[in-house]
Amino acid sequence: MADPDITNRAWLIDLVPDEVRVRCSYRRRRKRIAQFTVQLELFHSEQWQPVVRFDNAHGFCHRDTIHADGSQDKTPVYYGNVNDTFTRAIDDLRTNWQSHRDRFLREVEP
Repeated sequence: MADPDITNRAWLIDLVPDEVRVRCSYRRRRKRIAQFTVQLELFHSEQWQPVVRFDNAHGFCHRDTIHADGSQDKTPVYYGNVNDTFTRAIDDLRTNWQSHRDRFLREVEP
């Protein structure tokens, strides 16, 4: 039986339709986020490519900077609590998507 206190939600934010989007998801128990992912994606080479991802996998909140070769740099991030970190991650990608995109494209097309 499903726990009525648990909510799962997923959605996309189109920043540039068919070019740049933010994929968001969370699992929440009452008003507290237990798990989240916020990922900037770029449509490149006929597919959606992850560029930057914020999540709280591996037991801590962090940002993965994803490189064109598939490698990742993991940086811990934490803004007060998990709910605040989730909100700030969305704000960061909405605000800084162009610099993240440009960095990724420089790696693809040096």
